[in-house]
Amino acid sequence: MWFKNARLFQLNEGFGLNAEQLSDALKSDALKACAPMEAVSKGWVSPFGSDSDLFVLQSGDALLFTLGVEEKVLPAAVVNHQLNQQLESMRDESGQKPGRKQQTDMKQQLMLEMLPQAFVKPKSINAYIDLKLDLLVVDCASQNAAEDLVSQLRQTLGSFKASAFGPSSSVAQVLTQWVLQATGDAGFQLDNEIVLETMDDTKGVVRGRNIAHLDDQMKLHIDNGYLVTQLGLAYNDRIELVLGHDMGLKKIKFTDIVLDQLDDESIESEWQLLDSRFTLFSLELRALFKSLFEVFGSH
Repeated sequence: MWFKNARLFQLNEGFGLNAEQLSDALKSDALKACAPMEAVSKGWVSPFGSDSDLFVLQSGDALLFTLGVEEKVLPAAVVNHQLNQQLESMRDESGQKPGRKQQTDMKQQLMLEMLPQAFVKPKSINAYIDLKLDLLVVDCASQNAAEDLVSQLRQTLGSFKASAFGPSSSVAQVLTQWVLQATGDAGFQLDNEIVLETMDDTKGVVRGRNIAHLDDQMKLHIDNGYLVTQLGLAYNDRIELVLGHDMGLKKIKFTDIVLDQLDDESIESEWQLLDSRFTLFSLELRALFKSLFEVFGSH
């Protein structure tokens, strides 16, 4: 397991549970199989697999855990096909087509009837709490999915005070200056992926890959009021990533300098492999986050 994304939440107060207490709490709210009439089921699973009763892996000041999700899959094409058949049958019988509201009601009823036979799509979302930085790190690209994990954690624990890092024009301005100057700060070097957006109601977006950052076209967009909202970066030649102006990290990739530190020959089990990888990448990401907060500040 290597985190490929990082959605960050600043803890508003120190996390008061140790690994054993957190594991017990998560186990009490473990994932249950999606019931016949349920569209989705959420709960915690062990990061070690279904055979383990341990729901938290601790490495130093970092606590790893996993949210499990079971979601019913109802393909829109299948639902619409069934709906069209019903509509055609009603039209043949009465000579009239049902109104929009009746069609909506019919579609919802169809989905309820089909739900028990729908396929179940399982997925899991990994996250960890960095006790040293008072930070929750969620491995998903979607902010909404990360917020769902926080909500589930809050429901499980009764209270969990954490703040998301929202989009910030000040972060975008710093990224834009990095592009104009063709250099970053605090160990960050520019890579080739870039997204520029306007911060007004026009919602203009320009995307580029494998381009020189000081390309005249990019400079022209910036001169016209665009700011850099996503930027490909390398950190101390150890981590490659795309940083967003909401402090979200995507496409995280650890370079060989980091991966070569993992001594595969001494690892004898999947548990040891998970522990070794988590220890390695959580320390690497801690250093990266410290540099990010040095440049952009924290909550």
